[in-house]
Amino acid sequence: MKLLSLSGEALLTNSPAPETVFPGPVGKELAALLSERNGFYAFESALHLFPSGGGAGEPMTLEAWNAADGWRRSYGSMDPGLLFFAEDVFGLQFGTDGREVFSFNPESAETKRIAGGLDEWAQQVVEDYSYMTGYPIAHDWQVSHGALPAGHRLIPRVPFVAGGEFSVTNMVLVESAAGMRYWGEFARAVAEIADGEQFRLDVAKVEGIRCLGDSPAGAQACDCFGRG
Repeated sequence: MKLLSLSGEALLTNSPAPETVFPGPVGKELAALLSERNGFYAFESALHLFPSGGGAGEPMTLEAWNAADGWRRSYGSMDPGLLFFAEDVFGLQFGTDGREVFSFNPESAETKRIAGGLDEWAQQVVEDYSYMTGYPIAHDWQVSHGALPAGHRLIPRVPFVAGGEFSVTNMVLVESAAGMRYWGEFARAVAEIADGEQFRLDVAKVEGIRCLGDSPAGAQACDCFGRG
């Protein structure tokens, strides 16, 4: 798989969970990929593939990321029930139902089929990584702010679904799960708007989850993982 040659080191050195944990034929492909490299970042951290296994104090694992009592609760009935195994720099999720690969837009909770298997998905990523991972924004943001911290993503201050710009100036650094909880609440609020009613965007909510590492003090100021 060419994607591996373009990716960083494994995020965990232990063996991933048994193959039976992952659903269907795509699950078998995922188990094989994780056995070869257990999680990684690629394209200057624009793409994040979750590792499997591990324990407390280690990088976010695929099992913890997909926990029912985690960020998924914020989506309620809008959660598509997929196994999410990777994400782009904006927090768009890549997941599988065991048979195919889908994208999940965190802002709208829209699910879209994008590939018939993991190899096809990986080929799409390699061939069009700028679109599939958000690499141009990830690169430009890091030129100005430094390396993207592990476990963090960039989310738009003004949502893309509301016409927000794909620009560095519209980006806010957040811990990944905090970003997904924010989008889950946003997606549900938008879905519940009555016909003719206008939605009022509260940008202050985004600023409220901004990582303190996005400051002159840098990564040393980050307290995202201690906020609970």
